[in-house]
Amino acid sequence: MRDAFLPRVLARIRGPLAVGACGVVAAGMIYGGQAQAVQPPRDGVRAGAQADPEDAPLIDSGSAAGRKFRSSGRLVGGGGTTCTATLVHAPGKPDPGAKAIVLSNGHCVSDTMKTNEVVVDQPAGPDWSFTPAYFHDNAAEHKAFPVERVAYATMKGIDVSVLQLSATYGELARLDVTPRTLATARPAPGTPLQAAHAPTDGVDPDRRYLRLSACKVTASSVALHEYTWLWRDFTRTDCLGISGGSSGGPVTTASGEQIVGMLNTVSTPGYLGCGLGRPCEGSASGLVVPKDNTVYATPVDAVASCLDGTGLRLDRSGCRLDRGEQVDVASSGQHTQSNTPQGPARWDARVTPRKDAHHAYAAFKTGPFGAVDCTDPRGYTRPRPLPATGLAYTELLPKHDNLYVLCAVGGPDARLGGGEWAKSLAHPSYAYARVDNTPPTVAPQVDIQQFGTGADSSYWVRPVYMPWEITSYKVKYGPKGGTDCSDPEGYRPYLGVPASLKGSEGPWTYCAIGYDNADNPTPPSAFTIG
Repeated sequence: MRDAFLPRVLARIRGPLAVGACGVVAAGMIYGGQAQAVQPPRDGVRAGAQADPEDAPLIDSGSAAGRKFRSSGRLVGGGGTTCTATLVHAPGKPDPGAKAIVLSNGHCVSDTMKTNEVVVDQPAGPDWSFTPAYFHDNAAEHKAFPVERVAYATMKGIDVSVLQLSATYGELARLDVTPRTLATARPAPGTPLQAAHAPTDGVDPDRRYLRLSACKVTASSVALHEYTWLWRDFTRTDCLGISGGSSGGPVTTASGEQIVGMLNTVSTPGYLGCGLGRPCEGSASGLVVPKDNTVYATPVDAVASCLDGTGLRLDRSGCRLDRGEQVDVASSGQHTQSNTPQGPARWDARVTPRKDAHHAYAAFKTGPFGAVDCTDPRGYTRPRPLPATGLAYTELLPKHDNLYVLCAVGGPDARLGGGEWAKSLAHPSYAYARVDNTPPTVAPQVDIQQFGTGADSSYWVRPVYMPWEITSYKVKYGPKGGTDCSDPEGYRPYLGVPASLKGSEGPWTYCAIGYDNADNPTPPSAFTIG
């Protein structure tokens, strides 16, 4: 495996994402920092293309769409990162004196959330705010309300956050901003949709306001994997004009008022395979790579099940949101070939009991992501004792290429049944591993920069990463007549320092072998320089 090189690639691609909450540019989850233009691969990473926000026209405040989406607007998080959020409430008139809550994505709270992390009732940052009715033609009305608390946030199985404002529903009502309700069912394939969102990336500063995408559902109940997250029951759409800042944008049916989903992530053009910026759908036969600009929406029916007249209540009867009470699972999320230098590939997960929970035993089940149902008790192992120090799970991984999920649940005894086990099975914890025996589907590329001409010329040469097919390289170079790229001797890992070659000593041969995250190599490629 070449995971040691992956963080450097991520740092080049992710921008602000690598250092804290929110801020990816033109890659996957659609929340923004400062807008940046896509550049050629001068940093050693092939750039992705951005969606064109002009495919989603600006919403006029006085239009029908403006009246419909007046409760939505700009969410600003830590460090000035941006998403879209919507004022929400349970059906019925809210108490004017109650603190208002808004709905957005979990990654708008923190993009560093772990696979199984759940945040409940935590203070928000001092610079977080929500500006409703965020249209281009009513700037005089714009008013930012501080976000006071993170009532709930998770990226475990779903990507959602519920945020409490310092303002009340009554204060917002005086600005003609009233809450939306959430649908309790998901839209069926073919359903026409409307999505309101305020993109920032690739958008001129004076046009970063709410826009409208008209689209439809292309699939429902999709199992979706992106980076370290495993999501279920997502909606696939053909919405256009989605870019950074759109995350959390409310999705409704074309004729309805209730929110049926939230814009979540997009398959970024220019990226390959599956990874950050390139979500893939799980299936029994392997990960399915969606076409470019495919947009996915987070379901909201689980949030709806936890809302009542007093706000978000995780202890409400029938509430289906995960409270974060299940076992902890630590895992590398490895990408591996089925056979490694250490032998057949194995799971590398460690399960520990959650504090103050009845986790004296643990049970496990594995299978292809998107095909295995971790909430179904069928197929689980017999519960085994779970010590306070934890339990390692190192069973063999399957040999066939796919993304596999490890389902882990904790309970009070060795009998997988009864009330406590039923609660555990409702919200199992996950680990995943990618078995990949397939070499990259693209050949290595290099970026060559020439300085000067003639005898005074020199060259800087570096290989180009192509996420997520080529994420690391081995290289060597030398005089053209004496350098054989097919000879394995002399190759060394590329560590990010370009080769500096003098034109007077050329011509040169630069050899490159690309590797994916599972250490599958490309054939060597030869490049003549000078």
